[in-house]
Amino acid sequence: MKVKESISKIGSVLGIGLVLFLIIGFVEKGEIGYRVDDIDVEIENAYENFFIDEADVMALIMENEGDSILGDKFGRVSLKDIERRIESHSFVKDAEVFRDLKGHLVVKARQNKPVARLISNSGKHAYIGAEGDLLPVSAKYTARVPVITGAYVSKMLERANVNNDSYDQKIFSLINYINDNEFWTMQIGQVDVDMKGNVVMYPQVGDQRLEFGPAEDIDKKFKRLNIFFKQIMPTKGWNTYDRVNVAYKDQIICE
Repeated sequence: MKVKESISKIGSVLGIGLVLFLIIGFVEKGEIGYRVDDIDVEIENAYENFFIDEADVMALIMENEGDSILGDKFGRVSLKDIERRIESHSFVKDAEVFRDLKGHLVVKARQNKPVARLISNSGKHAYIGAEGDLLPVSAKYTARVPVITGAYVSKMLERANVNNDSYDQKIFSLINYINDNEFWTMQIGQVDVDMKGNVVMYPQVGDQRLEFGPAEDIDKKFKRLNIFFKQIMPTKGWNTYDRVNVAYKDQIICE
């Protein structure tokens, strides 16, 4: 009887020990799976823009988190707060933050796309984003986009978004027309807008002054410019005319 009791006690002790070992193992495994083991940053560069890099995103992630959030339990890390911090960057359009199966914090950031650069007569600079919002210039990267100059630019720089003004919208439409057409993207390098809103464009190559008038009837005026570039210039010579005016209905004035 005593032998059986001893064996029973030993078996109980071993059983309890095995249960404790399994519990500890599950706890440790669970702790590993629910802690931030690493941070993976992915930045979408679909437009070949590099206005924000991994270091910028990491700095935003660590903001108000001390030196690091590595090792912190995911329950203590607010993914929504991290998303908001990253999206506060001017060149981030939106961000997605989530935990993967490896215990990594995954950050996916999509950049804003600049479509034009504003340069005022006083030297102030800004970009116009794809949705009309004004973006700051960056020391990291310069986008190859049309440059908008002239006295009118100072007015545009006062607004947070060009869609907030009816004539700014027309300038924005003009820029989008250029960017959406491969030929005009290659041809037009500068768009100058005076205080009255009259537009003069300058080509990437050549010294022609392309007088467009108000940013209206855009399609019709570009059709006349197309005649100049593809029919008149090849026959008359690329340096024959210094000034081309398409501001008036159904007219191409060359001087």
